[in-house]
Amino acid sequence: MEGLTLEAVETPQAPHLLDKGYNGVTFQCAYDCWAEDVTVRHVDNGFGLVAASACTLRRTRVEGRGSHHPYFCREGSHDDLVEDFTIAQRTTPPPTGTQLHGINVEGLSSYNVWSRGVMHMGTFDTHRGMPFANVRTEITVNNNGRHGGDASAGPLYGARFTHWNVTVTNARAGLVRIDTIAPYSATVGISEVREFDQTDVPDFTGPLHSRLEAYGCPTSVHPPNLYEAQRALTR
Repeated sequence: MEGLTLEAVETPQAPHLLDKGYNGVTFQCAYDCWAEDVTVRHVDNGFGLVAASACTLRRTRVEGRGSHHPYFCREGSHDDLVEDFTIAQRTTPPPTGTQLHGINVEGLSSYNVWSRGVMHMGTFDTHRGMPFANVRTEITVNNNGRHGGDASAGPLYGARFTHWNVTVTNARAGLVRIDTIAPYSATVGISEVREFDQTDVPDFTGPLHSRLEAYGCPTSVHPPNLYEAQRALTR
């Protein structure tokens, strides 16, 4: 899917979990598929990867009146890439009872990458189900979203999450600084942040073996993009 805009009828965003189904693009049970230069507008949910593998979303954009899930990755999705993406600032205030998430991963999804993104709203969302070994790198975010997921769905994080070179414009720590909650994780080169609003605690007992490096220095971390640096080593 390339070079198009999908614009839904502009209706007010529905209360949480009551979306009407004005959705964008979802790759479900898909392998080696892609969307490039695609914009979705006025949607409940923007771009989805569901039990998808080796799929790519490149130069995609979510805009309009605001969405529940701008991007979601769930049900054992693996080895997917989302790069050069944008979540635009919503054009209307959020109605009462709605929720905003962001770039979501959940449900044992692993080895997915979000690279070179601009998020005017949202967060680095996880809906539990122990996703693991996912990377978010070279992203600027106004970190104003919240994560979902009932506690019965399992841990927020499995091992080996990495957040690398992340500029947080509103200094909110939640779901971006993860060294105190995600086991064997690396938080490298993020802005100085502080806890407020939604604050989580670890799902595991004992040492987390996590790392916090180059804290407060997102623009000086080298390499600036972890995914691109690792890929260059395989060529």
